[in-house]
Amino acid sequence: MLLESISSRLRRSSEMLGATRAGTPAAPDAGEATPIFAELLSRLSESSANLVAGLQEAGTLVAEASQTYAARDAAAGRTIDGAY
Repeated sequence: MLLESISSRLRRSSEMLGATRAGTPAAPDAGEATPIFAELLSRLSESSANLVAGLQEAGTLVAEASQTYAARDAAAGRTIDGAY
């Protein structure tokens, strides 16, 4: 089913992105700009973590929607069958 495929892709993307990060890297020696780069790297790491969590949550919600859709579709089919 299409929704299950989407859910799976979202979860795999979350896992792949999560595997690439190992915390905030050390700031490069950029002279006077070192604190700026340190802050930038910290924010990028935080955003990456949020994206990992968001992809995982979206995958879960799509999977739940798929199950709800399938259950309602089956119930509607039984209702139609019972009407004839």
